[in-house]
Amino acid sequence: MAQFEQKARGQKRALAISILLYGLLLYAYPAPFRLIYRERLVRVFRDSCRATLEKHGGLFLIPLWGRTCTDLVRTAWLERWQHFMENNSALVASEPSQQLPARLWVALIAMLLSLSVELLASLHLYLLEDASPLDQAAYIASPLLRFSYDVIYLSALASGLAVWAVVGYALIRRHLVVTFGSIFLTLLAALGGFGGLLVHHTETFLVFLGLLFILTRGSFLLGSAATARSIYVYNLSSRPAAVLRACARAGVIVLVNLVALVLHTLTLNPVSHALYMQGQIPGTHLNALLIAMVLAFLTGIICMGCLGRAFHLKSQES
Repeated sequence: MAQFEQKARGQKRALAISILLYGLLLYAYPAPFRLIYRERLVRVFRDSCRATLEKHGGLFLIPLWGRTCTDLVRTAWLERWQHFMENNSALVASEPSQQLPARLWVALIAMLLSLSVELLASLHLYLLEDASPLDQAAYIASPLLRFSYDVIYLSALASGLAVWAVVGYALIRRHLVVTFGSIFLTLLAALGGFGGLLVHHTETFLVFLGLLFILTRGSFLLGSAATARSIYVYNLSSRPAAVLRACARAGVIVLVNLVALVLHTLTLNPVSHALYMQGQIPGTHLNALLIAMVLAFLTGIICMGCLGRAFHLKSQES
């Protein structure tokens, strides 16, 4: 008799814990779905658990949980996706002004092109100079050269973050997602870009982290200030305004990277300096780094022109 009562208490405890855990797992479904179906789902699961315990015992709850979790993951994903699509469709239908004006699309594409070219130019410079024994002597001889090199590297990292922000605001309508994504990617860029300094050169790591923060935060403030008048004058809705601000912030980073890239390249005198002659193109006095600088300069100018036109949207476009 005592053994029977102990078994009954054990089954009752297992049933209560299973129902509690299942109720928590139901938060995987969107809120409207839970509001309608929660009680029904809990009741069906409770009946299934009770029947399994009475017929087969507690051990057979394991395959029941396996089937339940598999079904829950599949249906919760489908419900979340349907809920997301319905919300987006309703948003587009109710706010047609959220569409981006043509000039803003042009500025966005030009900005992404300029960021990509400057990223490649910065990466090419970094790979060549980092592998050369001449760079340390050149940096010791010219502190400006060392500083411009570090600015190029940090602004290249910031350019990657700017790409995320521009694309994120253009495609994602949730500002919170883009904001937290930017914070996460900033930390990831810091650890991946110069995280090796954290162990043996902690002070240098903190200086670089501070410079990266100043660069990203400064571009944020300057971009917001530059676009404030256009957003007010043309009464832009949230999505076009967010994209315009993101493009303007990225434009600040483009300018910083471009100035540092040109300054660094010309300081080393790419026509005759031995460091640059390693990549010399046969038959000319130019090399790949000088060409990369020129391409970055041209795309940067085009980008600034397109961004300037986006600041003066026509009334019918906005």
